[in-house]
Amino acid sequence: MIGKIKRLGKFLVVAVIIGIVFILGKYFLFWHKVEIDNHLSKKTLFRDFNHQKQQYIDGGDSEEIKTNNFRVKIDSLLTESYNSNISYNGFTLEIKLSTGDGFSGGGYSINIINNRYTISTDHYTDNHRPFDFMNEEYYKIIDSKVILDKDSYKKGDSIFGYTKLRVQKRYGPEKYFEEGEGYFKGIVN
Repeated sequence: MIGKIKRLGKFLVVAVIIGIVFILGKYFLFWHKVEIDNHLSKKTLFRDFNHQKQQYIDGGDSEEIKTNNFRVKIDSLLTESYNSNISYNGFTLEIKLSTGDGFSGGGYSINIINNRYTISTDHYTDNHRPFDFMNEEYYKIIDSKVILDKDSYKKGDSIFGYTKLRVQKRYGPEKYFEEGEGYFKGIVN
């Protein structure tokens, strides 16, 4: 009986070690390094944002001060304006760049842990169906870059940044590419 418990204990220790190695390997191999530019917040572009209004998806101006100029091109066609939302949960800094009509929309989510980031697509809808998760659209981040004005943030901090990405959506004869680029600023929530 004691021999079985020791074998089970060894098995659990090995499983935990393999799990930790897998997580660390994925973090260091697939998450990219955030570039830091301490002078980014001094760009005149950000001061100009203070005198401009954020645009709605239909092209009209909102009452909110402009927070970003992120735009996406789909196969060389320019698309709509994006909103930015920045939050920190004590472990992960998340920057969401999204567009939508209030009922549904999409965009990109940049998750940052210890100056390493990953980008994923993000979408929302108010018309949920039970098996929506099975119809997730294939995407692959071909190239990306994230630049921030400092290397760590906490709630209430101002943040200034830049991102550029190239994404393949779908595959086979239906595949197409999205290219996004722009500056963003905000307060970390």
